[in-house]
Amino acid sequence: MTKKPARKILSFSTTMRNPKRIGQFLAVLGKFENQILKSSTIMQIIKSVLAHRLYRPTSINQNKELKEKFDSNEYVFSDEELERIIEISPQNHKEMGFEHGWESRFDTWYKLMCEFGFCYYAKYEKILISDSAKMLILAHYDKENDAFKESVDESVVGAIFLNALSKYEVGNPYKKNLNHNNPFKLLLSLLKRLKNANLTPLSVKEIPILLCWKDDNANELYDYIIHLRQEIVTINKTEFSYSDEFIYEKCLKLLESVNKTRFKMSQITNEAVDEYIRKMRITGLISLRGNGRFIDINTNESNKIDYILQTHKAFKGDYLNDTQANRLAFFNYMSIVDSSLVSVTPISADESVKSRKLNELATTYTKDFIKQELLITCNKQESKDSFLRLIDKPLRLEFLSAIFLKQHFENLSVMPNYKSDDEGLPIYTASGNKPDIVAMDTKAQSYIEVSLIRDRSQSALEMIPIARHLKELIKNSTDIREKFSVFVAPNIHDDAKEYAGFAHFKDNN
Repeated sequence: MTKKPARKILSFSTTMRNPKRIGQFLAVLGKFENQILKSSTIMQIIKSVLAHRLYRPTSINQNKELKEKFDSNEYVFSDEELERIIEISPQNHKEMGFEHGWESRFDTWYKLMCEFGFCYYAKYEKILISDSAKMLILAHYDKENDAFKESVDESVVGAIFLNALSKYEVGNPYKKNLNHNNPFKLLLSLLKRLKNANLTPLSVKEIPILLCWKDDNANELYDYIIHLRQEIVTINKTEFSYSDEFIYEKCLKLLESVNKTRFKMSQITNEAVDEYIRKMRITGLISLRGNGRFIDINTNESNKIDYILQTHKAFKGDYLNDTQANRLAFFNYMSIVDSSLVSVTPISADESVKSRKLNELATTYTKDFIKQELLITCNKQESKDSFLRLIDKPLRLEFLSAIFLKQHFENLSVMPNYKSDDEGLPIYTASGNKPDIVAMDTKAQSYIEVSLIRDRSQSALEMIPIARHLKELIKNSTDIREKFSVFVAPNIHDDAKEYAGFAHFKDNN
């Protein structure tokens, strides 16, 4: 018996939380473009994912030999070893249209990418890769060397996700949801109305309402949020003092449900909210305010925001029809690349805005707090800070390192090269042709490069480019101050230390 469609919360798969992982997984799938997806094809894709260490089965940790090989990025697995990993790692998973186990795990990896229009697949049909996905693959993957790039131009990645999210619909052939809207456009409409009315931006605690909203009626949503704010002030005498329980009950009403097992409070008020903010911020059009307590439009990108709000895009098919033919039609709709969104360079805040924000945060945060957050970032732990937890770790490392330098060197001019929003807060990491951070005083000009890489690949991916860039900067500079580079990582591999000594010796002889 076919399940009757019901209202569901908007939730993005956390399997692909990091856009970098999406680009890397697509690079693997892209090698199989136009091949017929049979069970044997799926297993080849799975082997390639494992060979690139994009997925780590828990069973690896129970096998000392395989664990050591998996932990060494330089080791190349044989086909027999990959077969062994698959054999000792049964997947207790089942997705519709795929066999129980590893086949269903494959679908879990790639399903969100189908929703974003990056790929299309079905058993015994051709694997299709969209132009937007190929742009994403190019940003993350070095085809010539069959290796993933360490340095990625995140503004390019952001533009590709902006293209996808400008069209993405809640309620689509991959998710039979009675709720039907364009969540990104709905958010932009609401934020713009709040700004035009000179009202406080959207509270993070109000986001669950958007996750459960039934349609594209932004005016009705605006009225709902205003009434919600008035109601909580009447109850608690304090603005934005929403409890999780208060918001949860409102959301259950919007979902027309009393099923607290199906819709858990933690999912609606916490997990789905964090993932929603991360996805929306990838676009570069959304800014955080109030130390992460509110979200707002990035006024630097007003032209793009107006373009999206004025351009009507909608899937013409039946969003409740989950047949493969309708999914293919949805892919064709989502895969169209809008050059107005992907070819325009994002606008970073004026350097003075970025500098003022850096000075402010260096004063607001204690030295010990920044030190602890750096350790959390480098040790793969989870930050509890409401703002920092929303920033991906490579970007967070650049941001925290800049604050750390500002706090510990009083007369040092610190200029981070991450791209920032209208408030000076980071959106994307520094592009590959610039140092992550430039730090100067009256005697020296230093170039700070930060990385979360821990293994011997530091030499090839970090030390060689750092040495090359330093020589170029010295050669092209008319500044007589001493120049040097500093490499910051969770730990410095012996090979990186050896290369640093070699480069210093070579350039001084």
